[in-house]
Amino acid sequence: MKVSLIFPKPPEKGTFCGTVKGAEKYYKEKIEFYGFPPMGILHLGTYLSENNFDVSILDQFARGFSTERTLKWIKREDPDILGFSTITTAGTGIISAEISKRVKEEINPNIKVLFGNYHATFNDTRILNKYPFIDACVRGEGELTLLEVTEKVEKGKGFEDIRGVTYRDNGRIVRNDDRPLIDSIDTLPFPDRSLLGNVEYKNVVEGLEVSVGKFTSAASSRGCAFQCTFCSSSMFWGKWRPRSPENIVEELSILENQGYKNLLWIDDNFTISKKRLLSLSSLMRKEKLDFNWMAEGRVTQSSTELLNAMKQMGCKILSYGVESASQRLLDWYNKKITLNQIRDAVKNANKVGIDMILANFIVGAPIETREEIIETLNFSMKLGIDFPQFHILGIIPGNWIWDKMVEENRINPDDCWEVGTAVLPIPLSEIMERIRQTHIKFMKRPNFISRQILKTLKSKYRLKAVFQNLKNIEDWDIWNNWKPFWG
Repeated sequence: MKVSLIFPKPPEKGTFCGTVKGAEKYYKEKIEFYGFPPMGILHLGTYLSENNFDVSILDQFARGFSTERTLKWIKREDPDILGFSTITTAGTGIISAEISKRVKEEINPNIKVLFGNYHATFNDTRILNKYPFIDACVRGEGELTLLEVTEKVEKGKGFEDIRGVTYRDNGRIVRNDDRPLIDSIDTLPFPDRSLLGNVEYKNVVEGLEVSVGKFTSAASSRGCAFQCTFCSSSMFWGKWRPRSPENIVEELSILENQGYKNLLWIDDNFTISKKRLLSLSSLMRKEKLDFNWMAEGRVTQSSTELLNAMKQMGCKILSYGVESASQRLLDWYNKKITLNQIRDAVKNANKVGIDMILANFIVGAPIETREEIIETLNFSMKLGIDFPQFHILGIIPGNWIWDKMVEENRINPDDCWEVGTAVLPIPLSEIMERIRQTHIKFMKRPNFISRQILKTLKSKYRLKAVFQNLKNIEDWDIWNNWKPFWG
């Protein structure tokens, strides 16, 4: 029984910034990909493999495979089940549907084609209604559901008893009950990164490579304890479920033995539990685990005690979800933070000496004014951060703002469910130009330049990153890579 899983690349107008080096040398040597491993699909593949199924994974995005080359890969693998990890904002549901159609028509009409991830969870019936060659959607957390689907296919049985599946049954679309969450994610096997083959991933921030040594990503928890209105995490994962510090350290020990030095924690919020992080920091020091790592933090969990512990356990880059300089917008986003908390968090991160402090900002909310957009862009230059990351608000199925805009008849869901949309208060061209000008002003400030030089001279990590980027500078063009999320 063979299962092949694909992490698709976005269409040409897609959204993720990624650069591939050496993709044409696929069969000869390692491919360098400036992006991070697709951990969701890797967890699924590992779980099936641990249950004695033959699994192959294609990171089409990392390998830079065209549709034709992907079809050749599928034909060579000859799977019984073909699964796609689909993300609405990247438009990968569209490219996955195109590949699926050709698989059924040109390779094998009996292959069971499945969609999973966020796009399939919140658009399951729409997908099956539009694309008759897709057999089922796996909703939400997928390990147990996909295993059960695979076992049923192997036995030639239907999907009627499988929770978490929406499927086609003789032309009728059936949506089974949701599957309960896995109570303890410590029970899951550690992801087998070798399933991704000869891709060498590299971490990138605003076009700059920041992984100094072998790099991968990992998750120390699933879900989020908050319900920000622009985010779908809590609706997808349910409640926040952490791994125990002991379980995390066990995986880190394996990664260290495999030569990994750099890590991106992909948790929606790495710093939710102070107690857990302090315990994790203590265990990592006890085991003498040495990693450079990056994570997303919450400004309300940014005491100097916690940040000091994070620094001691290897935190080099901390990214805060600031979003806006308008308290009115922060409340509309249900962030449950204040501007003073934002300022204090950045101040504390600087105080303890975090090497790079990033802040994410969102502009373009339907209720936002031009003045508030300008205020937010200017705020980025006053905070004392090292780099700002600007995003235009995406409205997609699965977040509260989507439901609100549909209810108010401000968007037609039938027109934009596959890629998401935006309801902008001012023209997109103006927003993008203001972001571009802010980036330029931010980087050209004399006090910023002098501060960055001083921080770099004091940091071995930053010095290594600088020299690394001097070698790779010809590969990068930040503004040609950057696109608004919906393409």
